[in-house]
Amino acid sequence: MTMNLLEIISLISTIVTFLAVIVALFGARLWQFIDKPRLEILFKLEPPYCHKTGMGNDKIPVYYFRFIVKNIGKTQAEDCEVFLESIKRKVNGEFIFYKNFTPVNLKWSGIRESFKRTIFQGKEMYCDLGKIMPHAEYYLSQYVNVTPEEQLQNKFVFELPETYYSQWDCLLVGEYIITVSVYSKNTNKITRDFRLSWTGVWRDEDTEMFKELNIV
Repeated sequence: MTMNLLEIISLISTIVTFLAVIVALFGARLWQFIDKPRLEILFKLEPPYCHKTGMGNDKIPVYYFRFIVKNIGKTQAEDCEVFLESIKRKVNGEFIFYKNFTPVNLKWSGIRESFKRTIFQGKEMYCDLGKIMPHAEYYLSQYVNVTPEEQLQNKFVFELPETYYSQWDCLLVGEYIITVSVYSKNTNKITRDFRLSWTGVWRDEDTEMFKELNIV
């Protein structure tokens, strides 16, 4: 059966109207999906990611260890939060999860109060992973199960806005796998594992320090 000109025009008009309705209903969402932000985590065991500085009025020497969250998408990433998701420690050659670990926020570098940040397209934001100070007494763990002997060890201290007495707030000498995730209001979660090895020995030069505390 062939269609006459009026029927063809009517069909085209119906299709155009249908497509206009679809665009009106779903166009914004479709554009956001196509043009949404994309995040990635970058890290190097060298300045400016990891560096030595002074802390407090006494300028206590401290090494900070940081990573970058970068938006490689075409729109801004909203309400980005970084979480320390889990910790595994090497025991008898096998990495074992800390049981009942509650994910906790890590701090954006230079930001004390806000957990959330907007990351514009093409921008890089540093996030603090942790720090090391030269003497154990500069940081005593709040974790209730830390022994007096363990308190005497130099610690890799997580940069946490809040700590829980029921779980680790730092790492003692040993090998670990730390899982970090970045969540955002308008894009997918990203996750990275950091493998950390810590001897507990302080060094004044960063090239030597990064042999004692190695992160990949």
